Amino acid sequence: MSISQKLPFFVLGTALLGTLAQAQGDFVRIPNGWLWFLVIFIVITGGIAVGAYLYGKATRPGKAAQYAITAATHMFIWVVILLTFYPIVYLLAISLNENDSITAALPKTGNILFRSGVLPDPSKFSFIQYQKVLGETHLLNYQWVLLAIFLIAAGVALWTLFAERMGGSIHKLEQYRTYAGWVIFLSLATLVVSINPSQFYFINEAGQQVGSSTERKIILYIRNTLLVSGATGIFAVLISTTAGYAFARMRFQGRYQTLLSFVFIQMFPGFMALVAIFYLMSYLGLLNTYPGLILAYSGGAISFAAWIFKGYLDSISPSLEEAARVDGATRWGAFWRIILPVSIPMLLFIFLLQFIGTYSEFILANILLTGENQWTVGVGLRNFTTGRFNTQWGALAASAVLGSIPILIIFYSFQNALTGQHTAGGVKG
Repeated sequence: MSISQKLPFFVLGTALLGTLAQAQGDFVRIPNGWLWFLVIFIVITGGIAVGAYLYGKATRPGKAAQYAITAATHMFIWVVILLTFYPIVYLLAISLNENDSITAALPKTGNILFRSGVLPDPSKFSFIQYQKVLGETHLLNYQWVLLAIFLIAAGVALWTLFAERMGGSIHKLEQYRTYAGWVIFLSLATLVVSINPSQFYFINEAGQQVGSSTERKIILYIRNTLLVSGATGIFAVLISTTAGYAFARMRFQGRYQTLLSFVFIQMFPGFMALVAIFYLMSYLGLLNTYPGLILAYSGGAISFAAWIFKGYLDSISPSLEEAARVDGATRWGAFWRIILPVSIPMLLFIFLLQFIGTYSEFILANILLTGENQWTVGVGLRNFTTGRFNTQWGALAASAVLGSIPILIIFYSFQNALTGQHTAGGVKG
């Protein structure tokens, strides 16, 4: 069916939805909308079956029915995928909204998808929300240089991907990508460590520097979160590798009971220990400090991460270590030179698991961090919703988008190592 033949059906369907829609306040309701959706879905599926039978895709009605069922399954999967990504798309749209309300920018006329708020109004897009949350952030000269280096390295990494698809030399492109990845990591790590609370201020009419409001410190909160989550992830890797190796390769008294205790600890949710953690940190003088929060996070990672790494080592043949021991390596040397290199994908998985878990954590950080300059992203985002009727939706969405960028960068940087290619050929028969 050509485009000119499909267009009348599209126009008819749009007109039908426009006729059925009834505006009620800020919402648009379609009576029995779920039933209409089901009927339209069945009609489309039947149309696919008839078209497959008429145009030779299926030679008999039974084959056409199977073809239609397969097409309906694929359409349903795509609907689920689109519904999964829809909140992310709408969050981006709210962050680009010039108003702080979710419904204030919705058009009152036009297509039902716009009037109902399913699709945002592109005519009202602006960067005013990002200017609001970033307007009082002042980077130093060398920090601008680090940011420029980071952007250039990111551009080189993206260029290698396009060049690889265009048929470039894979070996050289992988080398360039590796160098760009290290530059990205080092420049970003230096930039994160160098940011301090004194760089967040605004200048009043008299030309004086005045302290910034809590809503304008999202970059500081991201920096705090990266420090806490990064240190917690590294600490979890150190703990899990040594503990998991001991449980997987060594036989000692109490080994089985300790493993059972790890499973028993995982039965209880972490917030049951909030009072004990708060008292312990207060007694140690670690309230409102990053070491206290890192220790609290890392304590919960010991049992789970150690179990994961132990299970991973059980799948690796001990013959690798035995061969290294025959060649004169100590147990620690075999662990450092043999086990860790082939365990890189699992170590990165443990790091990312702990990093993401602490990056989005709110309850424990809200209890232990009392100063606003020490807040993490979760606690900082809460500040946009402190009022009962004046939630700053636009600034909240813009801050959430900025806070999610480090997660995207880390996942993109580690995706090759997570494929498990480092263990390929580790044991040969």
